[in-house]
This record gives sequence, C-alpha cells and structure tokens, in this order.
Amino acid sequence: MSTTDAALRPEVADPVAEPVPFAWKGVLAVSFGFAAVMGIAAARINYFGDELYFLAAGRRLAWAYPDQGPLAPFVAHVTDLVAPGSVLALRIPALALMAAAAILAGATARELGARPRYQILAALAYAVSPLAFDQVQLITLTFDIPLQALIVFLLIRWARTRQDWLLIAAGAAAALAFQAKWMVPGVWAMLGLGVLVAGPREVLRRPALYVGTLIMVVAMIPGIVWQSRHGWVESQMTEIISQEQHAANTGPLICAVEIAIQCGLLGGLLSALGLWGLVRLEALRPYRFALIAGLLLVAVVLVENGRSYYVAGFWPALLGAGAFALGTVEVKRLTRRLVNAVAVVSAVLFTAWMIAIPLPKSLISSPITNQAQYWMRESWFGPDGYTTFTSAVNDAVHSLPEPERAGTAVVAAAYVQASALEEFGRDYHLPPVYSPNRGFGYFGPPPDSARTIVYLSVDGVGDKEFLAQFDSTIEYRKINDPNGLPGLERLVTVYICHNPKRPWSETWPGLMTLTFPSGI
Repeated sequence: MSTTDAALRPEVADPVAEPVPFAWKGVLAVSFGFAAVMGIAAARINYFGDELYFLAAGRRLAWAYPDQGPLAPFVAHVTDLVAPGSVLALRIPALALMAAAAILAGATARELGARPRYQILAALAYAVSPLAFDQVQLITLTFDIPLQALIVFLLIRWARTRQDWLLIAAGAAAALAFQAKWMVPGVWAMLGLGVLVAGPREVLRRPALYVGTLIMVVAMIPGIVWQSRHGWVESQMTEIISQEQHAANTGPLICAVEIAIQCGLLGGLLSALGLWGLVRLEALRPYRFALIAGLLLVAVVLVENGRSYYVAGFWPALLGAGAFALGTVEVKRLTRRLVNAVAVVSAVLFTAWMIAIPLPKSLISSPITNQAQYWMRESWFGPDGYTTFTSAVNDAVHSLPEPERAGTAVVAAAYVQASALEEFGRDYHLPPVYSPNRGFGYFGPPPDSARTIVYLSVDGVGDKEFLAQFDSTIEYRKINDPNGLPGLERLVTVYICHNPKRPWSETWPGLMTLTFPSGI
C-alpha cells in the first residue's frame, strides 16, 4: 500500500494477527458457574408477571404481539411443553442467555487484545452484576442483551479481521433480536452512524453488510404486517412506557443512576476504564464506533425516558474494553489490585444475595406507595398473591348454579392477573380467561354467549367502567393485604356480573387498554 493511499483512507486498519489465546475454560466456568448460582434464586422466586404473560401468549402463538415479538412467547411455550408448571425450567433459557452475555464480555476483551486473566475478569463483571440478576427471569431483555452484544462483538471482530461473513452473521443476529423487541433497527442504525463518525468506513463498501441488513429487513416483515393490521400498537406502547416511567418518578437523571447501579461495583470500575480506554488508547481507536453508537443510544433512552436496560446490549463490549485497558502499562498496579479486590467482594456478595432471596415476608412492615417500591419489593421478596386470587375466583365460579357456569367466563382487569389465572387455574379447571389489558386484549373478547362474568378488578382502575356494562353486579370477595403487592394482594376485588348490556364483540374494543393497572 502506498503512502498516498494510506493518507486517503486513515480509518482503515490492516487486519490484525490472531490475538492472545481465548481463556475459554475460565470464561465458561465463571459465566455458567454464576448462572448456576442464579439458579438457586430462580428455583425459589415465584413467576414474575411478564413470565406468566409469555406463557399465556405462547399458547396463542402469533407473528407479533402489541408489546414484543414472538421469540419470548415461543421459548416459554416450548419450556411449558417440556416441563409444565416448572418455574425453573422456564428460566433455564434465561440463565443460559445471561451466561452467553458474560461470555461475550470475555470474548470481546480477547478481540481487543486483553490477556486471559482480564478476559475472565470481564466475564465475571457481567455475571455478578445487578443487570445479570434481572436476567433470572424470562423476559424480552433476556434476549435483547446477548443478541445486541453479539452484533457489537461481530462488528468488532470484523474490524480486526475483515472477514465478511461476520457482517452476514451480525445481520442474522439482528433478525433474531427483532423477534424479541423492536429496538434492533435503531441499534443497527446507530452502529452505522458510529462507523460514519469514527470508522472503519470500509465496512460501508462491503456487500456482505447489505446482505446482513437485508436478512434483518426480511425478518421484520411478518411483525410489520401484524402491526399494520393492528393500528401500529407498538408505537402506542412506546408512549405508554414513557408515561409509566414518569409515573415512577423517573427522568434522565434517575435513569442515568439506574444505568450506573445495574453495572455493580466491579462492572462500574471496568466500565469507567473502558470509557477511558476507548477515548485515550490508540489500540482501541478502530473500535470507537461502538462507543459512539452506545452513547447515541444512551442519549435517546434518556431523552425518550426509556428503561435503563435498553442500553445494556453495548455493555459487554464496554467491559471488554475496560478489561483491555486494565492490562495496559498506563494503569498502575494499585488500580489492578483494587479491581481484583472488588472482584472477590462482588462475587461473594452476589452469591450471598442469590442464596438469601427471596427474603421472608415477615420482614415486610410498610405498604407500597410508588412504583420504585413495587419493583424493590418484587425483586427482594418475589411476586405473590396469585394463588390467593385464583382461589377466590374459583370460589366465585363454584358459587354459581351449575347450569349457569356453562355460560360463564372470567375477566381480569390486568394482563398479569389474567395470565396468573390461566396458569394457576389449571388445577381448578376455571372457565376461559380474558382481559382487555395490553396484549391479552388482542387475544379476543369473551363469546357473546357469556352472560355471567366473574371479574377480577384492580380497585379504582377501570373497574367502574367495566362494571357499568352489566345489568347487575355483586361484590363477592375483597382481597386487601395492607402490605401486599397492589393488584395482586392488595386493592383486588372479585365480582360476579350478570347480563351484559351489549354483545362482547361490540363492547370489547372500547374496553381495551395498553396502560397497566398497577393499583398504585
């Protein structure tokens, strides 16, 4: 290559020779070892609301749903077929994907040139973070994070090796990620902007990039068709999530704090080193596109009042950069000792945390008054109340004369309630369950022949509107544990409703709502 050519294309780096060996034994041991530790908690914590919803959605497989793609419901459906009613079986894919994200942190560190001990440290930082604990449950972020991290890893590896098949693989990963959440086209575009700003712009001239992009676009078509037929409900959900974040007293500052907290102690140190290294170290210059893309995504999440974990797909790469930076001569030995000490403390604390939770209910001493308290209570003590209101609904159904039960349906105000009734009501053989809330509303209304409805309300949130649809309603049982979870153990009432004033096929669209009735 001539000097003139090099000057014309300063962003192009020559392919680097094979980096240091991959410490695959250590990385796998740390990643799956702490996934197994998380399994202790996973086996003991009750179903989270979205997990129950995915089980219900999995029984009604579709190309898309109002608030996510088909991937999580499909995986939930498969696990339910293999081990019906097993909360641990449902979470095994989530634990494996958490381990995969940790492995990607270690693998990215290796791509960037980190020595084996630092590769293991990057994997450990992810595996013992609060963010990793969020992946103990089967939800959309379970898939979002490792798939987005895989896309970033493949592009980083391409920047080092110039192997074009990596671009096609990145497109395939993006296609799969779209089946979990609709975020990935935005992530793909931000990575493109990062390349435009920082290089290597050579990737934009590679046909394989456009093959990968085409794979992603084709995979989007079924979901787009479903959304177009249902009024582009996903765009409405984006606004609803923003409103929920505001209701939880969040904002850009709180979201930024949440992003920092989810990194944990060790992850926070490596993240800071990663930011410093990507800005200052010449060896990491070819990979600054990932930093720019990640910062763009952070800015969008903060402005749009999104959820803190939306940016987590870039975090394994940042940990990898931090692990590389830690091993450079620019970092003093004292800093390395500090990080090593924090690594030991983090691993011990995380293990103790997984063994301790869920905490005993006897420690609960005050009612929940806001969404932040709700999330904290659910994380530390686990969800509860499902069997209580399911039993109450069953009692209400069986209080009806036997001939009347044939024309009875069950309706729940919240999609979580409906999902729980369907799961925990298996043993009771409840009538079909419906809900006008979120994705459950799109599963359809009760039949017009249903003249009696057993209604599970969230008190004060849409209950008057629903009860007004009947000639007569009877309050059957109130569930109101003062210190319980709102909508599950508190502010819940079972009603028996007779003779709807209009057919359900006419009434249902007006009752459907995307706002979650939390009862707070």
